[in-house]
Amino acid sequence: MSSTYKQVFTKYPISLDSAHALAQELTDLARPFITDPNTTIFSDNVNFYYLSLGLKPTQIYQIFGLPNAEGFVYEQWSKKPHSLPFIPKDFIILSQNWWLSSYEKRSHTDEQTKEVLEKLFSGQYPYKQVAKSEHFIIFANTDEQHSNITKPKE
Repeated sequence: MSSTYKQVFTKYPISLDSAHALAQELTDLARPFITDPNTTIFSDNVNFYYLSLGLKPTQIYQIFGLPNAEGFVYEQWSKKPHSLPFIPKDFIILSQNWWLSSYEKRSHTDEQTKEVLEKLFSGQYPYKQVAKSEHFIIFANTDEQHSNITKPKE
């Protein structure tokens, strides 16, 4: 094995069994909330069994880098012109070890990231925390106007 591969494997020490366990934990945590086949998810962790929840890969939006409210809050997205339409995110799933632990270790020079996380956790964005485990936190979209979930007709 080359030294480059060894460096990657020692930097991210995770076994296949623990990766499957985390995927199952997230799937089980999300299952009670994912009841509509039109649901979209915004997450930093796409390694879970979303097909077993009736979702397609095109319904999962991966978060790369630091959070930006334009990706999930319509009011923030609409402040700038865009060539693509806004796609509502019905759930935000965050990995506690990445978002919280690594964010707390960083210097707080990125005020935008700090503000986005504070607004998300305090309920200033149209999302509420609906589930939490040792490794994950799930927020549900409360903005009925900007949602992919089909509401039953009354």
